Amino acid sequence: MEVRHHTIVVVDIEGFGDRRRTNTHQRGVRDGLYQVVEKAFTTAGLPWADCYREDRGDAIFILAPATAPKPLFVESLPPNLITALRVHNETHPDAQRIRLRLALHAGEVYYDAHGVTSASLTLAFRLIDAAPLKAALAASPGVLAVITSNWFFDDVVRHSPGAAPATYRQVSVAEKETTTTGWITLPDHPYPPDAASSPTVPRNVPRQLPLAVRDFTGRAEHLAALDKLIPPEGEEMRAVVISAVDGCAGIGKTTLAVHWAHRVQHRFPDGTLHINLRGYGPGEPASPGEALDGFLRALDTPADKMPTGADAQAALYRSLLDGRRMLIVLDNANSAAQVRPLLPGTPGCMVLVTSRDSLTGLVVTEAAYRLNLDLLSPPEALQFVSGIIGTDRTEAEPEAVKGLIRLCAQLPLALRIAASKVAAHPQTTVAEVVAELAEEGLNALSRGSDELATVRTVFDWSYQRLPADQARPFRLLGLHPGPDLTPRSAAALTDLDLPTARNLLDDLAAANLVEPTGRGRYRLHDLLRAYAADRAHHDDSNESLMKAMETLLGWYTHMALACDQVLFPAHPRLSLRLPAPTDAAPSLDRARAFEWFESERRNLLAALHNAVNNQLHEHALHLAECTRFLGLSGSWDERLDSASLGLAVARSCGDLEAEMKFLSIRGEAFMDLRRWNKAQDDLDYALKLARTAHNRTQETGALNNLGAMYCDREQFEKALRYLQETLPLTRDNASERQEAVVEGNLSRAYSGLNRYREAIEHGERGLEFRRRSGDLTGESGALRLVAEAWQGLGNHEKAIMLCREAIILSRAVGQFQTSTAEALATLAISLYQTGEAAEAISCWREAAALFDEYGGPHRAADIRQRLREVEGG
Repeated sequence: MEVRHHTIVVVDIEGFGDRRRTNTHQRGVRDGLYQVVEKAFTTAGLPWADCYREDRGDAIFILAPATAPKPLFVESLPPNLITALRVHNETHPDAQRIRLRLALHAGEVYYDAHGVTSASLTLAFRLIDAAPLKAALAASPGVLAVITSNWFFDDVVRHSPGAAPATYRQVSVAEKETTTTGWITLPDHPYPPDAASSPTVPRNVPRQLPLAVRDFTGRAEHLAALDKLIPPEGEEMRAVVISAVDGCAGIGKTTLAVHWAHRVQHRFPDGTLHINLRGYGPGEPASPGEALDGFLRALDTPADKMPTGADAQAALYRSLLDGRRMLIVLDNANSAAQVRPLLPGTPGCMVLVTSRDSLTGLVVTEAAYRLNLDLLSPPEALQFVSGIIGTDRTEAEPEAVKGLIRLCAQLPLALRIAASKVAAHPQTTVAEVVAELAEEGLNALSRGSDELATVRTVFDWSYQRLPADQARPFRLLGLHPGPDLTPRSAAALTDLDLPTARNLLDDLAAANLVEPTGRGRYRLHDLLRAYAADRAHHDDSNESLMKAMETLLGWYTHMALACDQVLFPAHPRLSLRLPAPTDAAPSLDRARAFEWFESERRNLLAALHNAVNNQLHEHALHLAECTRFLGLSGSWDERLDSASLGLAVARSCGDLEAEMKFLSIRGEAFMDLRRWNKAQDDLDYALKLARTAHNRTQETGALNNLGAMYCDREQFEKALRYLQETLPLTRDNASERQEAVVEGNLSRAYSGLNRYREAIEHGERGLEFRRRSGDLTGESGALRLVAEAWQGLGNHEKAIMLCREAIILSRAVGQFQTSTAEALATLAISLYQTGEAAEAISCWREAAALFDEYGGPHRAADIRQRLREVEGG
């Protein structure tokens, strides 16, 4: 008898045997059930083809493979079921409309000659029949009720923020011989969060401190000085307290800061923020925008809700810190200017800054307390080394230990590396290490003029211990252009398969040559990165290094294109001439594509600049082309910079097709920033080049963008002229997805001219194209455009129905919340006209909030003006 672990899914139709349903109706319902469930599984990124399924007449039970990520069953499957159900119900008569109960559990399942059986499976069947679940769906206006087992809730739901754990309700289940506990949620009509009846889901309290060294030694005076900066326990801080710890490279500034921060972080109940500002070392220092971006995410600001620009981010950051007691550690700063945007504006927080600079500006202007670190005293250095190699070995070779301390100039970084070599190899004496230090000239550490030169020799010791199959990959990791890497990017750079790359990173982490940062990501310390790159340029040919970089950038390019295709399917792309990577891309849905872009954002921008600097034009063009995702989080300036880079590359290599493409992309970026004259200049020139070259694809794109721009500016006659010229070109040369975009813009233009019948005709044609292609985001927008046209004709009931459907779709998709905001604003107008003023005002307020969060300040201002008019009247 075979045994396998599965996620168990049971789906049951509410009221399947209702006497109003004929046999024909029931057959239609069953067909609909299978279409809905298969569509939802596929869209959620779950492997439908790999699932074991059995039909139960009015239900299905599904055994998903253990490899399917369990969070997807509560974060992605329910909203996709709801979307598919809404689409089905909209197109079928009442008797064939479907509402579903969904039960989730996991456990071992036994396979025998008769099928499958197990206690876990039986429990899932009892959950689906639970009276509280049936009652919950019966009382809900939604289309789905979900119940999970207690185990599934504790092990999966609690740890899946996207599942909204606080909206679940605990219920008792007593069915047949089974008595158990279940957890119910109504995803499309959720219970309000209720701490009394739902599990406690605390606000995220960031604790970002790196691991403190276990053998911290000395610095008693410095620790005491820091202790005095915070009031005794029980007393409030009356000001923002800033301490600037400075000293030379390798002196132990970070070690001291992290050790002390761990000691006192209990005094800061709202969390601890930490960032390496990269003020000294290879690569560019962290900008205020980059640092604020990371801190705002840690403070629960979603990536796609970021304000535009560092000033706005800093204002939100200060607002979020107001009233909180937090410790903020700003490591490796290069100037007061780099630090100032990261300072809180109200009392209660403490900021600890480390730098090689004395940061006099902070001391003078912000009244920061300066704490200077110098070399360890001989007794402290002896205690430090003894803590690493052990008292026995220290006492066995006292003179050799003194020699080691002397040759390391009492510098903590050098002492740690040298002593660790002794500790890691019991057969090696301290005297042998000292002899090696003397021979290799480690006394250069005392000069401190060149940070890399001062530690190269001791890094050599770790490097020389690496097996040959790890040494070259380690060198290549130093070439990675971004701040961190993953096993997949490491595999591409080092030409290893994925399992080998994972093992490599684990081994290097064990040797303290790379640092795990969580969520499967790694980074090299700045010095080690520079050392590894230096070894690579010394030991490897320029040709082999360029090949490795081309392979890495090729991997980033293919992944970015794959994700861009998922998020923006309607956009035509430049022809790809790069070879595909040997490592197959993971399966992608919208959520995963967006997540990949967000996690790799800094690496992608670094890769783009690297490709430009190395004149890898093909890579640079495609990487720049795949930066539309920056607009989802309101990063308009970065999108504009990337488009400008792409345009410069296209022109430098004489690629006319790419030049036209990037003129249009940069024009779109200028449109997002409301820089209309710049947008028009780029789009007009793109159109001119396209017509001269008889390039219908680029001509179509430029014309459509010009039409959209004039719609945005409410110059609808001009918009109509461009769009009427665009449409026949689109029908001859483009896909239905692109034609749907043009039809939608025509609907906008006709509505703006009060020609509502024509607006409905074009809007419905665009809607049909969107539905045929499965473009849910586009479908939501198309529904809203048709609703606006019906609104213009005075048919507010029809407009309300279409807007509600648009809102359901856009919320199910998730990443494009400005689409939700537009639909809410349109819905509010019709609600107000039909006497539903309270609901209309609520919709306008929600729309304005969404525009604030997702980068639409101009639309938010328009809506608030409308609210003032309505509420004032």
